[in-house]
Amino acid sequence: MTEVKSLLEGCDRLTGLNITSVGGTIVNDHNCDVLLPAQVFLDEPLFQYFMADSKKFYTIILVDPDSPPQVDGEFYLHMLKSNIPGLALKTKESSKTIGIDYRGYKPPTPSRGIDTHRYITLLYEQADGNNFLPTVPSSRNRFSLAKWLLGKNLCGPVAGTQFRLQF
Repeated sequence: MTEVKSLLEGCDRLTGLNITSVGGTIVNDHNCDVLLPAQVFLDEPLFQYFMADSKKFYTIILVDPDSPPQVDGEFYLHMLKSNIPGLALKTKESSKTIGIDYRGYKPPTPSRGIDTHRYITLLYEQADGNNFLPTVPSSRNRFSLAKWLLGKNLCGPVAGTQFRLQF
């Protein structure tokens, strides 16, 4: 499993995932870490991973490592969606990725006048097929991804990307 801290070191560790906003803005390997206005992702985007195995299931986690008052290794959890069919990640015809929302999409909301925030999306392959029942974090604040991943039968992250937003 990739160390969580190394995921924060740049886009070279985060590849293969496409995120398309409702308005058509795309974030992927070619523009990872792009700076966008906050309005771009007010609605849940479409997540695509064209190398997904159609017979497997996946989990998507969207976090903000820059949201206060986090300490090292803690994030604000914007979304936790599991049991996503690989076939759904390969589709180009949908507006929203199907799966089970354990923590539904909460739009990024960086504060006015504050530095930009990074939003990291990670895709994990579920080793147990669609039988994955994650423990749902009690709070979105101070989410420890490394601790949450312990004991989970997840492989990866197999793909990811990052974008930055400002108010």
